Amino acid sequence: MKAEALVGRSVTVAVPATVANLGAGYDVLGLALEMTNELTVQVTGVSASGKGTVTYGASGEGAEELAPNRTNMALDAVYRGLSIAGVTGADALDLAVTAVNTIPLSRGLGSSAAAIVGGLFAGAALAGTQAGASGASGACFESFSDPLTDKLFAAADEIEGHPDNVAAAIFGGCVASGRANGVLTARIIHVPHDAIPVVLIPDVRFDTAVMRAVLPKIVPIDDAVHNASRLALGITALEAGEVSGFAILSDDRVHQPYRIKKFTALPQLFAAALNAGATSACLAGSGSSVLAIVDDERGDEGIAAVIAALDTAAAATGVGGHAEQIEVDQEGVRILRSVGVK
Repeated sequence: MKAEALVGRSVTVAVPATVANLGAGYDVLGLALEMTNELTVQVTGVSASGKGTVTYGASGEGAEELAPNRTNMALDAVYRGLSIAGVTGADALDLAVTAVNTIPLSRGLGSSAAAIVGGLFAGAALAGTQAGASGASGACFESFSDPLTDKLFAAADEIEGHPDNVAAAIFGGCVASGRANGVLTARIIHVPHDAIPVVLIPDVRFDTAVMRAVLPKIVPIDDAVHNASRLALGITALEAGEVSGFAILSDDRVHQPYRIKKFTALPQLFAAALNAGATSACLAGSGSSVLAIVDDERGDEGIAAVIAALDTAAAATGVGGHAEQIEVDQEGVRILRSVGVK
């Protein structure tokens, strides 16, 4: 498809927040949450110079920090999505882009993954090709339901550098991802309906690169075996409908113990959630957010107790912020609106 054919088209996509790792699933597991960013992209023209211009506006989280050019991950990803979807001369397109962001930056909630996935899928949707893949628990997307989703997932992984967040952002729910024989692969993992996420979102931020730099290049074999067992046992428990699977997964020795050196309040935050009745507590991605899972059997009072305990601990340790209940997002990236797209 030629770029000129897209003038006048627009799409709006929504992408969920994601929590990577869940403890022992370092760079493997991701969980999507019902906190979404929306990206609206309109094709306004074709530049004679061959290099399109972007008019960009953002509101909400990080609005004042996001660049209005292709150094912005979301904007660059739109052009990549267009090209992946087969649009020739995509770089010449002039775009008007509006972002409405609720996912905070540098808190371990997948803001970069949301930007990348939102841009890629918006670009593909503008071309008139609605990528998507869905499957029941245990379904293996070694080859996706359409080749385009395969390409977009691979591009998102390449840009982000690891697939855990982008996989959850694309497919929704809880996802395990990685490469098998060189093929990017994802599996949907059942999340028990009784598992209620509570997220502490601190005021303090941590840069992902800095938090990765504190990790050792080599880990003791005992720690590697420990994490492998927790990953296998935790996933098996979740598939059996046991909320305790999250507690098994949270028992990590590969990344959280090292990141505590930078995030010294983490033990107190974990203890606050667990002492208040949470089933599990873990660092969200590389931080600074903390994910606690509460069994719905504890009722609204039990959930409120964990939220209050995390708020109190956050204030006492100086990390600030607030805790809130956020449901699991089962949909992943989706198209909310489109104009002129066939």
